[in-house]
Amino acid sequence: MKKSMQQALQLGVLSLALTCTACGQDTAGPLGEVTEASVSPPTASEASKTLALADASLEQQIQDAAADITERTGVAVDAITVNQARSVNWGSGALGCPKEGMNYTQAIVPGVLLLLEADGKIYRYHGGDKGPLFYCPDDRAEAPAYGPGQEVM
Repeated sequence: MKKSMQQALQLGVLSLALTCTACGQDTAGPLGEVTEASVSPPTASEASKTLALADASLEQQIQDAAADITERTGVAVDAITVNQARSVNWGSGALGCPKEGMNYTQAIVPGVLLLLEADGKIYRYHGGDKGPLFYCPDDRAEAPAYGPGQEVM
């Protein structure tokens, strides 16, 4: 092997080693014990306030979904927490919640996945990137088409 090629290979291996070392963050506390942060999830109203600056339409979607859960279950809006709110790509016009016997466009559709929790149960709300979200029962729910999506919160 030529000397310049060997040097380039060595430099590449060193660079990779340094990158891997930098990525490996140690999460252990003193004496090797693993520490755990305790963070309580925000209520639907707190999350809505936080998101007001980021996206006014998402704030409204969270409020509407929380009101829907209250209507379905009787759980107070303040007892509903936001488990997850993110942008996703759905695999079809069904927006991740196909109804039996229906046909949908087979194209990637940008949208939103919202998971709210009330009384220990997760409620799924799906939708496009514009417009209202809708409740999607677990037995019809599909995962987004690809990727984790962009975290909204």
